[in-house]
Amino acid sequence: MQHTARMLATLAGCAGLLSPAPLLAGAWGQEPNGMFLSLQSTFYSTDHYFDAQGSRRDRGGTFTKYELNPYLEYGLTARDTLTANLFYHWLEDDAAGRLEKNHGAADQEFGWKRQLLKQNGSVLAIHALVIVPAGYDEAGENPRLGYNRYGGEANLLYGHSSTVWGKNAMLDLRLGYRDYFGYPASQVRSNATIGYDIAERWQVLLGAELLYGLNNGTAHELAPSVLAETDYRLLKLSLALRYHLSDHYSLVAGGYAHAWGENTGSGGGGNVSLWHSF
Repeated sequence: MQHTARMLATLAGCAGLLSPAPLLAGAWGQEPNGMFLSLQSTFYSTDHYFDAQGSRRDRGGTFTKYELNPYLEYGLTARDTLTANLFYHWLEDDAAGRLEKNHGAADQEFGWKRQLLKQNGSVLAIHALVIVPAGYDEAGENPRLGYNRYGGEANLLYGHSSTVWGKNAMLDLRLGYRDYFGYPASQVRSNATIGYDIAERWQVLLGAELLYGLNNGTAHELAPSVLAETDYRLLKLSLALRYHLSDHYSLVAGGYAHAWGENTGSGGGGNVSLWHSF
């Protein structure tokens, strides 16, 4: 039972931490030949997990994750943008009674964003992407770096910028569907972010992200008597501050917490990122 809880929190916790596109990108694409780069470093730690009923339980040890996440956009046309969301993980887990470590490239995401509408400060777009595994040994490595499965995702994006109380404000919304074609379960994925300029160079960012498994995945055997959890649900809340270093550079730092979940790790962490548009 303890091994099942450890595997559950590690697998679903890792997958739940794969980051969506940075807020500055969102529904807004790039101009032709324009580029946007985000280099983000993330820390996550937990010694508890949410069980299948959403109750928080002790997992018998601490799982820790450090993630390096470069995100790149390149504008093809005035309406089309290519995206690449890349991940490298350093993982530690002592729930088995000994410290286990692993590091390497995780599942990568490559996509295409198409702007459908842009008027009166609002943008509507679609974003299609493919998930490409890095080819690691899923049975022989622990903690696992990801699911090691090809998948696809389709998103509807909406963004709106305006002025509120004399300050710049923005809203960014995403509603998507991710499918791994059998294992793990398909997911509805959504997030909402509000940004507001609190000073000349400072912006506060409030975010919520929901990953909702549809309970349609098939069991997957990693090793004899070891089944990977196929379905999880997670609500993540975040708060960050963005500082405009210049017209093309921004520094962003914040924290997040796993507020609710089923079959996934609880806990939380923080991140720091550098944004550059050129």
